[in-house]
Amino acid sequence: MDISLQNAVWVGVFLTAFYLFSLLFFSFLNLKGYLFKKNIQKDIQTVTNNIKSRLLFKDETKEPKILKDLNSFILTIKGLEIVPKKVENFELLEDLAKLKEGEVIEISKYKLKEDNPWFILNVKNRLKKDPSYAKEVLKKFKNEELKKEAFYIWAKEAKIKEILKYNYPITLEIVLSHINDEDLPLLLKQAKLSPKEQIEVAKNIYQTQNPDKELEIIKPLPFGYAYLALKYEHIDLAKEIIEENDLKYFEYFLKLRLNGIKADIDEYIQSTI
Repeated sequence: MDISLQNAVWVGVFLTAFYLFSLLFFSFLNLKGYLFKKNIQKDIQTVTNNIKSRLLFKDETKEPKILKDLNSFILTIKGLEIVPKKVENFELLEDLAKLKEGEVIEISKYKLKEDNPWFILNVKNRLKKDPSYAKEVLKKFKNEELKKEAFYIWAKEAKIKEILKYNYPITLEIVLSHINDEDLPLLLKQAKLSPKEQIEVAKNIYQTQNPDKELEIIKPLPFGYAYLALKYEHIDLAKEIIEENDLKYFEYFLKLRLNGIKADIDEYIQSTI
């Protein structure tokens, strides 16, 4: 056998071996791909069943072969809620857990809009920890839920004329926080308080100034006005207020006083609660 024939034989052996190796290699890849696809299909069914179990508060879950990270997330589901905990590749769950516990996080990294529930919760958490932040929220944000939340915190300390620039209902809590303010009558004109709340305001005004001044302040609140008139034994004024505003609540007590029967207005109110 000459050298050229010998070389040809070796080339043939190499090519044959390469062919066989390539055939085995690609067969292995095809088998691996087939098994991977088959395992993925099984995992999809497993995690689907796991989701159903978690939604139904069941602990009947199985561990998938491949989709382990996804399954770790699924295990945070409980009914219709997610119970955030530390999960690999789902680091945001730690931040969500902090938010649910009332903490404030650096939320800008998630690029959420201000109407996003997590964004709103983060701002509310900060307002609870730092009430002075309320003024910034009122100026900075457009979200109505956040502005309203901030308003009821800010209004407790703000000047009454500034408060009245906003079109939010004036609550009893806001009124009581300004009970000694000289502009209180302006606030009372805007307040939409229940009869019980009006009387509560009157009780807080009682004996803080001279009676005539107090009656003038409470005038925008008919129930409070009538209460204070009865408290100071101004029976004629009380009768006028009760009749003009049809305050049936005080009618029986007024009849008692008009007939000379001594009765205490606070005891009367207490007996009707």
